[in-house]
Amino acid sequence: MHGIHKPVGLGAVAAALVGVALLLLACRPHEPALPPPQHSGELVVVSRQSPTTVYRDADGQLAGPDFDLVSAFANSLGVKVRWVWVERERQMHEQLDRGRAHMAAAALSPSAPALALVRFGPPFLWRHQAVAMRSRDGPMPYRVSQLAGLNGWVAADTHAARVLEDLAPQPGGALQHGDPATAVDALHRVADGQLDYAVVDSLLLARMRHWLIDLEQAFEIPGPRPVAWAFPRYGNEQFYEAAADFLARSRANGALAALHERHFGHLRRLDTFDIGQLLEHRESRLPRYRELFREAARVTGIDWRWLAALAYQESKWDPLATSWTNVRGMMMLTETTAQQMGVTNRLDARQSILAGARYLARIMEALPPKVSGEDRLMMALAAYNLGEGHLRAGRRMAAAMKLDADTWGGVKRALPELARPDIAARLVSGPARGGEAVILVENVRGYYEVLAAAERDGPTRQATRGLFGGDVFRPPPRPADPIIW
Repeated sequence: MHGIHKPVGLGAVAAALVGVALLLLACRPHEPALPPPQHSGELVVVSRQSPTTVYRDADGQLAGPDFDLVSAFANSLGVKVRWVWVERERQMHEQLDRGRAHMAAAALSPSAPALALVRFGPPFLWRHQAVAMRSRDGPMPYRVSQLAGLNGWVAADTHAARVLEDLAPQPGGALQHGDPATAVDALHRVADGQLDYAVVDSLLLARMRHWLIDLEQAFEIPGPRPVAWAFPRYGNEQFYEAAADFLARSRANGALAALHERHFGHLRRLDTFDIGQLLEHRESRLPRYRELFREAARVTGIDWRWLAALAYQESKWDPLATSWTNVRGMMMLTETTAQQMGVTNRLDARQSILAGARYLARIMEALPPKVSGEDRLMMALAAYNLGEGHLRAGRRMAAAMKLDADTWGGVKRALPELARPDIAARLVSGPARGGEAVILVENVRGYYEVLAAAERDGPTRQATRGLFGGDVFRPPPRPADPIIW
């Protein structure tokens, strides 16, 4: 008896083709995983450039908190870093899943889509999400429910997105979701009036408000988000543990706190009026003296924008400025300092700028070699105001307080103590207004960053290499410090 053959249906054919395709994919050779950094001598890190993670500074060099933290981790391993740049968070996750990088660092937070491709290390800080709006548009809302009926933007798959999605819909309102990498563009759209608000990282808003001067922080979304490094799901366990141990040590020894201070500690110094006045004076006063600051920079090697920022703090770029203590001129030189630097007329702008710059450079050169990088400049600025003797006293006080006397973060906390009567009485150099020096340094830091942005046209919307070469900070209405674990 012959069997009865039934016609094969299209569904069966399709299923067979799918099976063959899956078999071919399974047989496809996998990309070889990267050897651990401890073996290869190279730590491959995937990231994206942004104003609060990794960016190009005013000199075109890589900078930023994530850059510094990753570099310190690589140094602890005795290896070099190779950066792999992408534009979207999803691309970072895919690079890790394909074994093309050892880790990702870009202020990342765990989310359901991400956990399908990567695993995260222990959170090492928390960041807040803030509602950015235009100040010119009237009274600011102060709670989430007031955003209903408005057009807004939020990063997808975040706690803030879930909070906003729970709002009862109202006519005229729409919520757009986007990749966190497009947050800068969202802020531009708010500034242009295309959106009513955008929910972004509070530190990103603080930085971009130097450039988008009409933006304000309305309020923070309840619930900060954790920040962690991401790793391949099945990566080298020894490397993963080394990263976790490094972060634990960095929390314990204060390195994370110092890193935060270095990049974000000055955010609260300048207000809207300060920045607006600086930008107005940049147009009306600075053109007469810009070349003098550049000449001083060539003589001393100090970026002219730092010198201009110091002069603005001292005199608002007024060469005839005089204080009640008889400190005079563009750089507000004392009679003693002017004599030391060979100044014959403190009210002569060129003499004042060159002398002030050479005096600042001399202070920097006198600092111990272990005071390095930007900490060296910050301490020199403090000594410009206080005097070198008081700076040395401040460093001794920092050491006595178990702070790092070789970093500005440590000395900054110690200097105000010099004004205490019991401490001032023991100072060889006499009482010191250490708090005023801290204010000067933090103001100069803010003014420098505004100038760096303005003189280089500021951040644009496109995520390109070297984008944030002149990006800057501006303070939010209230502190936006991350909580460091």
